[in-house]
Amino acid sequence: MAITVKREDLGETVVLTVEGTVDIYSSPELRGELKVAVEREVPRIVVDMGGVTFVDSSGLATLIEALQKVNGYAGKFYLCNLSATVLGVFQLANLDNIFQIKQSRAAALES
Repeated sequence: MAITVKREDLGETVVLTVEGTVDIYSSPELRGELKVAVEREVPRIVVDMGGVTFVDSSGLATLIEALQKVNGYAGKFYLCNLSATVLGVFQLANLDNIFQIKQSRAAALES
């Protein structure tokens, strides 16, 4: 299943709104959008996952890679609007302690 990734530039913040299944087939599209923001060293990246129905290990790897790069230049990286199913994947992998996960886009933008 394909995903859609919409980018919104809000000054020093980039918001990526993701919809669909983030898996081995679709994660390269998300990786590409994240790469653009990371190469620009955007101070804050917010990934709104409200429309994501499933994330597999390649999707997690894509997000971990971006988080590490953002941490490398002292930026901030947030995930928000995770469904119970997607949040469960993060919890199972113990990544909910690694990522800054916010309940809403507004909460991520205020952080």
